[in-house]
Amino acid sequence: MLEKIKSLEALFSPLTAFFAGTLFACSAYGLLSSYLALRLNGANVSTFYSGIILSVYYVGYIFATLTSYKIINKVGHIRAFSAYISILSALVLLHAIYFNPIYWGILRLLEGYCLSSSLMCLESWLNTRSNNKNRGIIMSVYMVTTYLGTASGQLLLNIPDPQGFITLIVVSFLYSIALVPISLTALPTPDISKHKAMSLREMYKKAPMGVVGCIVSGVFVGGVYVLGAIYAQKSGLDIQRTSLFMFFCIMGGMCAQIPIGRLSDKMDRRFVMMWIGGGLFLVAPWLQIFMTESIWELAIASFLLGAGVFVLYPICVSHVNDKISDEERTEASGLLIMLQSLGMITGPIVISLLMQIFGSISFLISFSVVSGAFVIYAFKSVTFHPNVNYVAVTKTDPIPITQTHIFAEISKDDSIIDKAKDLFVEKKH
Repeated sequence: MLEKIKSLEALFSPLTAFFAGTLFACSAYGLLSSYLALRLNGANVSTFYSGIILSVYYVGYIFATLTSYKIINKVGHIRAFSAYISILSALVLLHAIYFNPIYWGILRLLEGYCLSSSLMCLESWLNTRSNNKNRGIIMSVYMVTTYLGTASGQLLLNIPDPQGFITLIVVSFLYSIALVPISLTALPTPDISKHKAMSLREMYKKAPMGVVGCIVSGVFVGGVYVLGAIYAQKSGLDIQRTSLFMFFCIMGGMCAQIPIGRLSDKMDRRFVMMWIGGGLFLVAPWLQIFMTESIWELAIASFLLGAGVFVLYPICVSHVNDKISDEERTEASGLLIMLQSLGMITGPIVISLLMQIFGSISFLISFSVVSGAFVIYAFKSVTFHPNVNYVAVTKTDPIPITQTHIFAEISKDDSIIDKAKDLFVEKKH
C-alpha cells in the first residue's frame, strides 16, 4: 500500500503546477457560463435563443481546433497557453460594457476560441506525459481538477452583485491567476519539432467508439453547462438551489472520475463507455421527481446526473490516445475537442428547442435518448470488432521522473560508453 502511494506521488507530483492552472481556469469557465445563462434568462430572452447564443461559444472551439495547433507547434505549449488565457481574461470584461444578445454571442465565439486553444495545449501536453498503462488515471485526475474548478465556480454565483460587474471581475481575476503556475512550471513541454498530421478519417478507423463518444459527451456536457442553470430555474428552483444543482452535478462527475479511470486502465475502455451510457439511459428520466424536494434529494439527483454526464469524455480521449503516437497528439487533441464541440453546439440548441415546446422535462429525456442510442452503437462496435487493440499498443513510454541508477552512473564521467561497458561487466560478474 505504501509503495502504491509512493508510485502515485512520483507520477503526479511533477504535474501539480499543471493541475493548479487548470483548476483556476475551469473555476472561471464554470462561473462565467452559469452567470451568462442566468443573465439571459433574467432578461427574458427565450430558452431557444439563449441556447443558440451560449452555444456559439463552441463554434469558437471548432475554429480553434482547425488553426490553433499550428501556433502551438510553432511557439510551444507554455507560450501559446499564456497568450490565449491572457486574451480570454480581457474578453470577459467586455461583457460589462454592453448588454446585447448578439454582442454577447460574438464575445462567446472569441472566448470559445481562446479556451479551446488553451485546452489543446493542456491535453496534448498531458497525454505526452502518460502511457497506455496510466493514461486513464492521469486523465481522470485532470478531469477531477477541471470539475472541481467548475463546481467551485458555481458557488461563486452567490456573490452579491447587483450591477453584474463584480462577477465578471472575479472571472477575469481567476483566468489571470491560472497563468502563474503554468508559466512558471519546470515540467518539460512536448517536443514541437516532431509533428505528424492526423485526419478525422484516420482517427475514426483507429478508434471509432472514441470519436462517436466525444460527440455524445459534447451533447451531455454542453447540455449541462449551457442549459443546466436554465433547466433548474424552469423547474422552480431559486438562485441558491440552482447553484447547488450545478455544484453537485459537477461534483458527481468529479467523484466518478478516478474509480472509472482506474477501471478503464484495467480493461477494454469500450466496455466502460458502454456501461456509462447504459447507466445514464436508466437514471436520467427519474431525476425530475427529486428536483423540487429537499436539498439532500436535490443533491443526490444532480450528483447522479453529473456522474453519468461528465465521465465519458476522458475515457474517449484515453481510448483514442492508446492508439496514436506522440507526434500525432497535438492535432489529435484538437480533433477530439472539435468533436466534443460539435456535440456542445447541436445538443444545447436541439434540447433548448425541445424544452421550449415540451417543457423542462425534455432536458432529462434528451440525455436518456442520446445515451440509449450510444449504447446501441457501442454494443454493435464491441460485437463486430472484438479483437481491436488493447493496452500498450503505442510506442509511448513514461518520461522518467527521477534518474534511474544506471542513468545516474553513466552520466557522471567523461566517457558514457566506457562507463556503460564497465557497469555491464560488473552486473555480469
